[in-house]
Amino acid sequence: MQQQKIRFPLGSHLIVKHFGYSHHGIYVGRGRIIHYSGFAHLFKKRPIEITSLEKFSYGKNITVQTYHNPRYSGRKVVRRMRSRMNENNYHLIVNNCEHLCTWAITGVESSPQVIRMMNRLTTIGYVSSIMSYMNSMLLTITTTSFALVLYIKKKLRDKSRTQMADVFLEKKQHKN
Repeated sequence: MQQQKIRFPLGSHLIVKHFGYSHHGIYVGRGRIIHYSGFAHLFKKRPIEITSLEKFSYGKNITVQTYHNPRYSGRKVVRRMRSRMNENNYHLIVNNCEHLCTWAITGVESSPQVIRMMNRLTTIGYVSSIMSYMNSMLLTITTTSFALVLYIKKKLRDKSRTQMADVFLEKKQHKN
């Protein structure tokens, strides 16, 4: 299946959605993208590379990230991307393909998808903590209830023994 030839403005921030994450790159003209290859080429000397739209998208849809007031655009964005071509500092959390693209256009590295993921993980952590707390409370309540039942049984047994002893003594006294 061949993708239609789509023209993007020079310096466009392009996004391809994959399962669980989005991959980002900057369109530099002639059907090429500059992007962080990240884990795709782990043993490659330079993780920032120029590649074709086809290789970048792997046949998936490409969307364009829009900016209301970009600090840089067009050829300036492309120049900024090219200035980092020898960089080898990829980091999934603090320096990924989205950080690179937002930096090229806005001058500020940011990755909303990393922030969203951190928020999800934080939420999962909170829920896990609450569930753990609730489980410990349930365990405490169960243990306390069990201990209370044993205590009541013991008291009833003791009372029963005392009453039996009293009855036995009464019977003994009546015989005498």
